[in-house]
Amino acid sequence: MKLFKKLSFLGKIFTGMTVTAIIPMLGGYLLLLQVLNLTYQNYLNSEAESTLAQAEECLEEAFANVFGAIGGLSEDEAVRQFLEAEDGIYAEDLYRKLYAASAECGNYASFSVYDREGQRKMTTSDNKFVSRKLSLNWNILYRADRHPGEYVVCNARLYEGEKRVEYLRVGRTVTDDSGRIEGYVIATIVKDNFDNIFKGLGKEKEGVIYVMDDFREIVYFSSESYSEEIVNAGKALLKMEEPRMSMEKDSFYYLDYNDACSLYIMYRQPTGFLNHMKGDVLGIAVLSGIFSVFACLFLSWYFSRLIYQPIQRMQRAIGEIKQGNYGVHIEVNGDDELGQLSESFNAMSKHLIENTERLIQRERELSDSNVKMMQAQLNPHFLYNTLDTMKWMAKENEMPELVSMASNLAQILRMSISAKPIIRLSEEVALVEAYAEIQKIRFEDKFELIVDIPPELENCMLPKLTLQPIVENAIIHGLAEQEAGMVLVQASVVKLADGPQKTGWHGDNPAPEGEALQILVQDDGVGMTAAEVERLNETGQTAKERTAEHESIGYNNVEAIIRLHYGEPYGLYTESEKGVGTSVYLTLPLCPG
Repeated sequence: MKLFKKLSFLGKIFTGMTVTAIIPMLGGYLLLLQVLNLTYQNYLNSEAESTLAQAEECLEEAFANVFGAIGGLSEDEAVRQFLEAEDGIYAEDLYRKLYAASAECGNYASFSVYDREGQRKMTTSDNKFVSRKLSLNWNILYRADRHPGEYVVCNARLYEGEKRVEYLRVGRTVTDDSGRIEGYVIATIVKDNFDNIFKGLGKEKEGVIYVMDDFREIVYFSSESYSEEIVNAGKALLKMEEPRMSMEKDSFYYLDYNDACSLYIMYRQPTGFLNHMKGDVLGIAVLSGIFSVFACLFLSWYFSRLIYQPIQRMQRAIGEIKQGNYGVHIEVNGDDELGQLSESFNAMSKHLIENTERLIQRERELSDSNVKMMQAQLNPHFLYNTLDTMKWMAKENEMPELVSMASNLAQILRMSISAKPIIRLSEEVALVEAYAEIQKIRFEDKFELIVDIPPELENCMLPKLTLQPIVENAIIHGLAEQEAGMVLVQASVVKLADGPQKTGWHGDNPAPEGEALQILVQDDGVGMTAAEVERLNETGQTAKERTAEHESIGYNNVEAIIRLHYGEPYGLYTESEKGVGTSVYLTLPLCPG
């Protein structure tokens, strides 16, 4: 530690970076070797279990066919009569039955019929493995005599000089009605037949399959030969509880017992490839470790020379700028190039703040101008229609309703010319009610205005003259051809994340989360076609462009006012059906007054 303290700042950075890089790297290599070893062992275990399962499945399928063929022959009346009668009386018919019974398993088993003395009477395959005479005092016939009517499985051997050939016999007694044994049906399965059963499983380089009977005698092995060491390993596994698995020298051993076949299946999996892989990985790891150590030394030396405090401060300041903090300031500690760079950065940050503020102010003024211009566009339009109505009514009749119209008009005009661009929902509703009173006189009470505003939402703030143009459209266009009708104004709180349709959200991305104020203006008038509704809800065409086409000026201006004040998530959405009515949803921020 004292030596470390005596190092220069650059030396401390170099030493710290080197130690910090090398120690985890070496630990990572050791961990990687262990993980690879465990992973491959697990892979071998999984592969062995899969191979055993496939071998058992193949063995069960083959033995089911063999048992079925033996059972059919041993219970066949023709076989009994053949064994009871003199030779050859039923031979031709029996041959057909013998070959027919073995049709499904002829590629891996040959079938023979023996009399009660153990003398072969008939066979489907006359070869060295099918003995002409079998002893009654041992092996297959001996066990069959003691288990009449049951399937007996045991090994058999054929000696060819010093070479011993292992194979398998499966048998069952043939009895008469009194239970007296008349003979035996024997199936012979040799090594080549077993290869057909296992369908290529147990290749020498990948693993070897061994099959043992109940006496722990090997009846099949998929390799060229086997040693007593293999037999001893299998017997040792028999003494173990489930799962029977062990590792001996250069192999893994797995053992399982199949009740359906009364056979043990052992799988020997060589570990030579695993050891070879370990050696290769270790060599690669050592070479990579040496290279990495030199790389760490070089990179630590190189980068430690590039790390200086002024640059670190500059990097942090740039990060603040990326986060939107334009007021960041770098402390200048010198007059060198880095100090001059820091001063230039501070000047740039100051100019950036000033330019941003000017841009924001300009955008705000532009938005206010657009809002005022569109609000001014609404007022003369309504005023003209109202005055025109009053003029004609005054000419035709001297009616007291004119007093009401003038009073309501005065209220609307006062609200229109007020300096407040944002008003309470209750004030906007009062303006709509005043407008509706005027239109009721004009249309001779052909419609009814229904207002449903919860008390807790009356103080919510919204732009002035937001509802009046929408209500005007409902009355003028929706109910113009109706004898009677209804206009509903209803306010509620909705979730913006509920979806794009009734929240004013027209963007391509999902709607933002949060609550919003939603106002429904609904009429039961003539409605609109699907094309007209689609044009109103279309986002590709701006409100300014639609206004230039003289379509829905009031509707588009209201939507533009909402968007200018509150942004993209808010605005208008329309639903309508021809002959049923129209519903317009106004979505605004939930801003209590």
